[in-house]
Amino acid sequence: MANQNASFLTAGTRHVGRQRRGKATKAAMSRKLVWIEQKRFRGFGCSDCGWRFKPTGAPTGASFDEMMRNFELQRDKEFTLHVCSDHTTTKSTDSE
Repeated sequence: MANQNASFLTAGTRHVGRQRRGKATKAAMSRKLVWIEQKRFRGFGCSDCGWRFKPTGAPTGASFDEMMRNFELQRDKEFTLHVCSDHTTTKSTDSE
């Protein structure tokens, strides 16, 4: 009987962990990669924070299609990995 209770408690603990991860995942899924046009910036950014995609250099590749794929992969990877709380600039700022 003690083992059954231990399993139940362990399962309950895992369930709580899933809820916490679920909230973080839901928040990350609500943000979108958007096109931004401002006075001093034109490019991709996050819909929920001040993160902006800044390519590290010219796109690489043997063809235009390969360059576009590499650019998009870099952009999408950086967008997915960014943490909104690290980029607290408001979305409505038009001074940049």
